[in-house]
Amino acid sequence: MKINYSKRALGTSVAALTLFGGAVGSVGVMGAWGTSEAAASSTSVISEAAAAESATRSYDIDAVHTSVIFKIRHGTVSNFYGRFNEMSGSIDFDADKIENSSLNMTVQIGSIDTNNAKRDVHLKGADFFNARQYDTASFKSTGIKSNGDGTYTATGDFSFQGKTVELSADLHDVRSGDFNGKSMLGVEARFSIKRSDFGMTKYLNPSDPDSGPLGDTVEIIVAIEAVGK
Repeated sequence: MKINYSKRALGTSVAALTLFGGAVGSVGVMGAWGTSEAAASSTSVISEAAAAESATRSYDIDAVHTSVIFKIRHGTVSNFYGRFNEMSGSIDFDADKIENSSLNMTVQIGSIDTNNAKRDVHLKGADFFNARQYDTASFKSTGIKSNGDGTYTATGDFSFQGKTVELSADLHDVRSGDFNGKSMLGVEARFSIKRSDFGMTKYLNPSDPDSGPLGDTVEIIVAIEAVGK
């Protein structure tokens, strides 16, 4: 599914506000000398900058209410679904300036769950995920843009099976609000990968990758619920 931002910038803004606040106070004392108007102007500019910084809200991903689901074609005729049960990450979100938003998420590969313990053991092994060597998959956004229809596109670095590639995820159903006294954010991310791009070629038909015993295209849905920090 860089969904991480402005802590350093915010810290810098606060420091600047403290520094200039002292200067403005001194100028205010000299108002009789004709400098009060400049002081008011400086205060206004600083206040606007601080307000712009504070528009970005930070959230932690709630693993209990977040789902990571994958779909792959099986036996050429049906779709098979599985999930991962353990993940973590954070989101910085600015509804007014979406370009200030960011998403970071890590999924524990060993938490794969296909409703069959024997199959899960096989999938964790060298034929597929090799979870002992590659124990996580992660996405770190490098940019988010609005599509103008209530959806967004997040572009970033996807790291999986020891390889990092750039990919884009569609973000749908982005909602924020308060629930049970907490600031909440919800977002559903959708993207797809070719498992062969990451060296996972078991049961792959090389002449027609999305037919045969197991398809090549893996569709991924990440339904995130995050709680304000």
